[in-house]
Amino acid sequence: MGMKAAAHQQLDTSTTLGALLMRQAARRGEALCAAFDAEGEFSYSEIARRATRAAKGLSALGIAKGDRVAIQMPNCVDFLIAHYAVQLLGAVSVLVNARFKTHEMSHVFRHSGAKVFFTTTLIDDHVNFADLLWQTLPELEGVSGGAPLTLRAAPDLRHVVLCGAGARPPAMTFAALEDAGHGVSDAVLAGVDERSNADDIALMLYTSGTTAAPKGCQLTHRGMLASWAGYAEVAGVAEGETIWVPLPFFHVGGVGPFTAALSSGAAFFTAAHFNPTNALAQIRRYKPEHLYPAFFNIALPLMREPDFKKSDVAEARTMLCVAPNKTQYVMRELMPEHIAVMQVFGMTEASGIVTLTRPGASLEHRLETNGTPLPGAEIRIADPETGAVLGPDSPGEIQFRGAGAFHSYYRDEEATRRTILAGGWVATGDYGKIDANGATHFIGRIKDMLKVGGENVAAAEVEAFLSMHPAVKMSQVVGKADERYGEVPVAFVELLPDHAASESELIEFFEGKLARFKTPRRIFFVTEWPMSATKIQKFKLREQLTRLEQ
Repeated sequence: MGMKAAAHQQLDTSTTLGALLMRQAARRGEALCAAFDAEGEFSYSEIARRATRAAKGLSALGIAKGDRVAIQMPNCVDFLIAHYAVQLLGAVSVLVNARFKTHEMSHVFRHSGAKVFFTTTLIDDHVNFADLLWQTLPELEGVSGGAPLTLRAAPDLRHVVLCGAGARPPAMTFAALEDAGHGVSDAVLAGVDERSNADDIALMLYTSGTTAAPKGCQLTHRGMLASWAGYAEVAGVAEGETIWVPLPFFHVGGVGPFTAALSSGAAFFTAAHFNPTNALAQIRRYKPEHLYPAFFNIALPLMREPDFKKSDVAEARTMLCVAPNKTQYVMRELMPEHIAVMQVFGMTEASGIVTLTRPGASLEHRLETNGTPLPGAEIRIADPETGAVLGPDSPGEIQFRGAGAFHSYYRDEEATRRTILAGGWVATGDYGKIDANGATHFIGRIKDMLKVGGENVAAAEVEAFLSMHPAVKMSQVVGKADERYGEVPVAFVELLPDHAASESELIEFFEGKLARFKTPRRIFFVTEWPMSATKIQKFKLREQLTRLEQ
């Protein structure tokens, strides 16, 4: 679907994501844009045509500039089309974690303000998203289709679009959405484009912080393009090349790389679920020049596939993957020498990437640091207590600013004020240093957070959920090192007097309510807590965990 070229497109980040798609569709036409494991290949023109039809359908439902539309699906073409349909209307794509369960989904519907919710039947054998929706919003049962919804548990929600096969009223099918837009003229979309600008909010992703409920992190068009066109420029992604994108689209490491591909006129391929055997087959088929596994728990299983050979990735020039230093050197031995393995420091609040190692840098720099800032970004280290800016090799809180910085946390002014500091600096809550050569080194987290297989998990969220169990008086969650996921949650629990609960009962309490990656792998019962003058000392709980695991 089009010959490969060699030039990297220089992108103006003052455009919008919707305008970018239409521009690239006009330029690239029938060239490959996206490929999915179960759905095949789609050209730039086809994605643009289908997104335009869906945008007209959303307009007919009343969606306008600034409105919020939520999407909960695995990686699939309908996700891509829904997202760009929202962008063409100047609305906000609310990307919902496909692993969320009823408790988290209830928060999304109460908090996000989404007027339309997209989901799918594509992977019903694995996850039945329609069942999840009905379990979250039982008021849907018995409601007929046609009229806008009026639900107590989702006061802003007016329509549900169920993609894939089959129908389930009151949800409308994707075809019905497209039919609804037949009377909407092209002038409507053109008018939206004229009124939109790069500093409008484009996306909202839910990210766990130190609060009990996930926060809605709002990202602008300019921020997304600064971060991901920046990555494409540093990695040398050229028009007509291909990027492997295994991360889910609801993650900034999934929506970001496909934004990078579109910013360059490149293509990307992905799958509804990461499976190393299937991923290897896709890589052999599409022969990507760029690999974006992002996390070692995705990259290593691929490289350890029994059939994997270095020649399978011979066409690749770069691979971006965050991992501990020792793991980086292990991966280096498993990959062809010519591939530049790149590290990154980033977060959702940065629209993805702040610092990046350069492909031409030394092996030590690429494997043992998190690189230097992208063009237009700045980074500094501040004392976590005083806020004083620190010099080279002095560890403290990593702070950044630049075009990629997030706009705000939706409906949370206090958290926004705590995070966006004077001068536009963003407090990351991460601990690190900048060496004498200007390279960033991530050391750990100041915030009470876990990173489970690439997913941020707030200990406070898990603790708050455990407190809902009738037998639980108090709980504290810490991270336990795990070979596969990096770390996993473990809970210490104090039960109420005259109440009983087993470890298995408390773990089962999470089933179907919180995402599996948030579920504690072990529960340890305590009757006393290690305390400072006023607070539980979690570092002592971690020490206790180490002893218990021996």
